[in-house]
Amino acid sequence: MLANRQHKTIKLGIDAKWFFKGPPSGNMVVKNLVNEMVNNPNDQFQLYLLITRDCKKQALAYFPSSVKLIFLPVIPNMLSNMLLVPLIARVYGLQAVLFQNFSSLWNNKLCKIVYIHDVLFLDYPQYYSGSEIAYFSKMKRLAAKADMIITISNSEKERLVKNNVAGENRIAVVYHGINHAFKTLANYADDSVSAFMHKYNLPAKYLLYVGRVNIRKNIFHLVSALNLLDDKAIKLVVAGELGSDIDLLKDHIQVEGLSHRVIFTGHVPEEDLYLIYANATVFCFPSFAEGFGLPPLEAMQCGVPVVVSRRTAMPEVCGDAAIYIDPDHPEDIAEKINFLLNDTVLYQKKVLEGIDHAKKFSWQLSANGILKLIGDAYIN
Repeated sequence: MLANRQHKTIKLGIDAKWFFKGPPSGNMVVKNLVNEMVNNPNDQFQLYLLITRDCKKQALAYFPSSVKLIFLPVIPNMLSNMLLVPLIARVYGLQAVLFQNFSSLWNNKLCKIVYIHDVLFLDYPQYYSGSEIAYFSKMKRLAAKADMIITISNSEKERLVKNNVAGENRIAVVYHGINHAFKTLANYADDSVSAFMHKYNLPAKYLLYVGRVNIRKNIFHLVSALNLLDDKAIKLVVAGELGSDIDLLKDHIQVEGLSHRVIFTGHVPEEDLYLIYANATVFCFPSFAEGFGLPPLEAMQCGVPVVVSRRTAMPEVCGDAAIYIDPDHPEDIAEKINFLLNDTVLYQKKVLEGIDHAKKFSWQLSANGILKLIGDAYIN
């Protein structure tokens, strides 16, 4: 039986419901991983992508005919994975499925691998609503049904073990990658940069934050740090979806007297995100907690020095290439930004270190690592 499993092609279902939509970070991760798996096929697997029916037209136009597409009803991700996906797997004869966050309840011959992006809610419930905690908490119980858990950092693996989600031997770590489209400013023509700056009404110099706007991301302290900078003119650009905390943040900005120095772009399409990074002066990521923290790496690949919190996974991910802050203290955030703005030698050193560090991360490495783990889990 083991010999048969080693030589047969594995019919692998990939939970790709977030490929065309979904939470911004989840959408970006799933899209990059699936693209790598599709564009660099592995003979060990026949891929079946599980996508919701509302994205059928997009999927049929996007993917080559060699990729099998299975269209699912539009229901919550957890319910779909718990109940529907195992049934679909049986109908299509799938031998393994890579689930996003929530595994299946069914105990059958299906090899179940769950890709858990993070379980920050277990250690930091203060950053989540009661409904979010109730929803995410099902992740822990369902993980017990999985043959293997893949997560995104050693920091997150430790959290999973500490909270008894699974034993250490059932959890593997695969880092995220960085899309090749993130490039330094030198790769862009002057006229395209000028048009882009005009489109978003951006200043020549700016600090940049990319990501959701919520309490956990700690934009409040970053705003307070603006008033403590030596450069009293430099602006902060906040690029990302505006969450439920936006009104409180805007009130804070007004109290600090900084309405003229903070720019909200709202959601930025992926094709514009590359230049908004590349044109930034310093990238700031003062988050209180992250499962991985990809934006600092994207900034590094764009040749922009990074100021980031010394918390959770961020030191593991950013290594020696970042400058670290205490996110609890705006004074420390301002001091570290000042270091970069006032010292051209340090600034250039961090630019080069960041570019070099970013080379360690690629979505092809991530996809290959995940497929190897799935293959090993299925064989064993």
